[in-house]
Amino acid sequence: MGLWKLWVSNCDKRNFENYSANMQLAGNIDLNPQNVSLEDHTRIQTGTRIISHNGKVIVKKFTAISAGCTIIPGAHIPTVGLPQFLSITHINDKDGCIVINEDVWVAANVTLLSHCNIGRGAIVAAGAVVSKNVPPYAVVAGIPAKIIGIRFSIDQILQHESSLYPKEERYTREQLEQIFHENFEGKKSIGTSEISEVDQVRLAAAKQYYGIKDYATTNQTQE
Repeated sequence: MGLWKLWVSNCDKRNFENYSANMQLAGNIDLNPQNVSLEDHTRIQTGTRIISHNGKVIVKKFTAISAGCTIIPGAHIPTVGLPQFLSITHINDKDGCIVINEDVWVAANVTLLSHCNIGRGAIVAAGAVVSKNVPPYAVVAGIPAKIIGIRFSIDQILQHESSLYPKEERYTREQLEQIFHENFEGKKSIGTSEISEVDQVRLAAAKQYYGIKDYATTNQTQE
């Protein structure tokens, strides 16, 4: 297959294992887009590569992946008699699955390696290399990636999720307290709850345009 036909095939939403009319795909997907699942309101920017033979990549709703990222859900086992040049034969490959959960921001030039799970609401800083699981709402950076902060405080997360998710999908305060106790001792949150009236109007308009339901507004209306 020529390079142009390959690029067109990899950017055709219909070739993915799962896709939504609301996803935005600007990047090229290297090899087997049929093993990539993209949920509603996901975005992959230009130059990002998902390199997979039989490994799977799952990107959940509201997540955005920036430009120039590399996502590799598989790995090779060093094998006697097998030169690296022949790794294209996929002998003794380990096919994994990378899950990028809801509302994650993966910044530019990040590398995600086999079997890592990026928790809901996490932020992966530009240039990071992630080889282990990332807790929900963590901010990670570096090579290898380490937790450097928290996206929001517990109260902010509860407010944030009350807008984005139906009640049955939200974290409870008890669950968040456990996550914070296990992962975020001494770490500071970087987010804010402040938003100007002008930006509130812009946000509401953007949600309406993209068909993103605001559960907080819905609940207030019902009350």
